[in-house]
Amino acid sequence: MRSVGFAGVVVVAGALGLSASLAQAADMAYKGDPTYAPAESRDRQWTVTVGGYVMAVPTWMGSDDYEFGFKPIISITRADQLSQFKSFNDNPSLALFDNGTFEVGITGTMNWKRDSSNSNALRGMADIDYAFQVGGYAQWFPMDWLRLRGDVRYGFGGFEGVVADFAVDAIHFSPELWGVTISAGPRMTLASSGYIDTYYGVTPTEAAFAQALGNPLTPYQAGGGIYSVGFGGQVVKRFTENITGSVFAEYKYLMDEAADSPLVVQNGDRNQFQAGVSLAYTFFLGFE
Repeated sequence: MRSVGFAGVVVVAGALGLSASLAQAADMAYKGDPTYAPAESRDRQWTVTVGGYVMAVPTWMGSDDYEFGFKPIISITRADQLSQFKSFNDNPSLALFDNGTFEVGITGTMNWKRDSSNSNALRGMADIDYAFQVGGYAQWFPMDWLRLRGDVRYGFGGFEGVVADFAVDAIHFSPELWGVTISAGPRMTLASSGYIDTYYGVTPTEAAFAQALGNPLTPYQAGGGIYSVGFGGQVVKRFTENITGSVFAEYKYLMDEAADSPLVVQNGDRNQFQAGVSLAYTFFLGFE
């Protein structure tokens, strides 16, 4: 089982939400999971949440094979922010401005390295090193049960380019379903040629080497544009003030330049999935 790594490290307030398709069912404004109400009314003491996600993910971006991965959860926040919405696919973020409705700040993540030896579909391809992404994000709650979020990041290391993620999440706390919080909504990712060509392009040298090894890839240079569209959702249960668990899933449909790559057409699948579970424990530190 490989680690998905830093992409799961969260240094922000946490909590969660419902699906855009359930928006009409949200006849009551989302006020946060009431499990944390005692903590939030008590004080603004600092808390530390630790845990992890275990999930099934594609072996490489565009692959039709899957493996298990692990993504750590590390969240540092005050008790009065514990019930704020957070999606499982939010990148690690730090708010610089937050008035409760609109929030902006800095964000970052990391792409795991890609080794050609990990899959027969990558025979002949060059390895891709770890890549780091840093940038900014903004999110807005036009209604208590609806969040819009966008991240724009610049990547360096394994690739150099720009990646932008956009998501809509509707939120519903369901006391009739054992007090779970449900969230889901559409996603879209845009990326520059520096990103898409790194992971989906095939150089003439790589194509020749791959063909010599029995992997019938042809040269391909990918440009930028819409990288993917999709839909994701999660169900979160706060068992106590300290213990939180979730089940989540996401579907991603590769678009345009990424979907047309020989890696995907010949050896992969433009339909990409990930799903898993999480468990986390919150420590109340007792000081502000």
